[in-house]
Amino acid sequence: MGDTVKTERLQTDVLVIGGGTAGCYAALTIAEQNAAVSVLICEKAHIKRSGCLAAGVNALNAYITKGRVPQDYVDYAKKDADGIVREDLLLTMSERLNAVTAKLEDLGLVLLKDADGNYVTRGNRNLKINGENIKPILADAVSALPNTTVLNRVNIVDFAVKDNRICGAFGIGIENDTFYVIEANAVLIATGGAAGLYKPNNPGFSRHKMWYPPFNTGAGYAMGIRAGAEMTTFEMRFIALRCKDTIAPTGTLAQGVGAKQINSHGEVYETKYGLTTSERVYGTVNENVEGRGPCYLRTEGITPEQDESLLKAYLNMAPSQTLKWIESGKNPSQQNVEIEGTEPYIVGGHTASGYWVDTHRATTVTGLFAAGDVAGGCPQKYVTGEVKFKLYKGNIIKAGTTSPYSLYNESLASFTTGDLYDHHDADGFITLFGLPLKVRAMMLKEVEQNKK
Repeated sequence: MGDTVKTERLQTDVLVIGGGTAGCYAALTIAEQNAAVSVLICEKAHIKRSGCLAAGVNALNAYITKGRVPQDYVDYAKKDADGIVREDLLLTMSERLNAVTAKLEDLGLVLLKDADGNYVTRGNRNLKINGENIKPILADAVSALPNTTVLNRVNIVDFAVKDNRICGAFGIGIENDTFYVIEANAVLIATGGAAGLYKPNNPGFSRHKMWYPPFNTGAGYAMGIRAGAEMTTFEMRFIALRCKDTIAPTGTLAQGVGAKQINSHGEVYETKYGLTTSERVYGTVNENVEGRGPCYLRTEGITPEQDESLLKAYLNMAPSQTLKWIESGKNPSQQNVEIEGTEPYIVGGHTASGYWVDTHRATTVTGLFAAGDVAGGCPQKYVTGEVKFKLYKGNIIKAGTTSPYSLYNESLASFTTGDLYDHHDADGFITLFGLPLKVRAMMLKEVEQNKK
């Protein structure tokens, strides 16, 4: 910045902090509900290529496929997170997944279809897409909204809060030496999770690499904590199982071509530990600790068609993996893919950590809402989801769906209200969380030894 910083004051009905996928879609939803509402999006980069999906994605990982119902997705996410979820949030999100997907297709996202015109699924919850341009599509749609303004390269640094009510926020123009004072009737925070809390778990020339975008610094959490907003489940961290060196996703291998997790002896170990996210990671770590590493996803022997599909899929979302195959001179069918766990992250899209929100995604600060990875309680959000609220004569009115199946109880869910939750219950949480897996591994090891 230069020696002189000018101040600019702005007013808007709704301020959206973060122009990633969640922020852009929130702006589109607000415009659909009430086109007269003014929306201001502040993005510290540029909304055309910002957020977790800046480089694209090859699947929508949250969809209710034919024969399934929203409750099935809730059950899956609950099991995958060992029950550490808010079922009311999961259900209200799941009920909107397909509508959001249809909206993305209307905007121009290419979803792959079979000869009968049905979506091409990958597993029970995923749709295959050509998603390299998903972020530009959303950015163009937002830019076309008549009452929505986008400020690129403006970094919001703090909320303006008075008597536990949001008044707006303060930001800094990265390129124009401007301090922004923004007044807003409502604020939606969509700044993503927190990377860089731990040193990247990668060797050699890949030591600088990390799975989650390094630009997601956790600033949204910090602003909320300073403002007194209640947070939840920060002790729940996410460790991703990724391809070694490239940090490329493994789901495309496991679900796309049915690749099994094997150790250095060629033994399939995933059935020994379990198939949830945490079990897959723990099994890989434990196999290495007990001397049966390195571990791989078994791709040797897949068909030429599957070879081609993997090369294309990773060129779309993780080019370094495709380049690694090409540079080695071997296709996936000729070599297994080594895998390992990343360093831990705080990210509400995969865990329950983040802002405490109700079913309308309102935080405990009046007028402040949270969406995407910054919102807690609802893992497995992935790409699709929606946040709703209404503005009327300066007031914030919650809107959305409720569920008769909700298990939410504020006295249990809240860290600050009620008397049912004992803070001491969290002592040793991480150790206890991993104990069942450790005990199971010990038991299976003992059984194997007794067989000899």
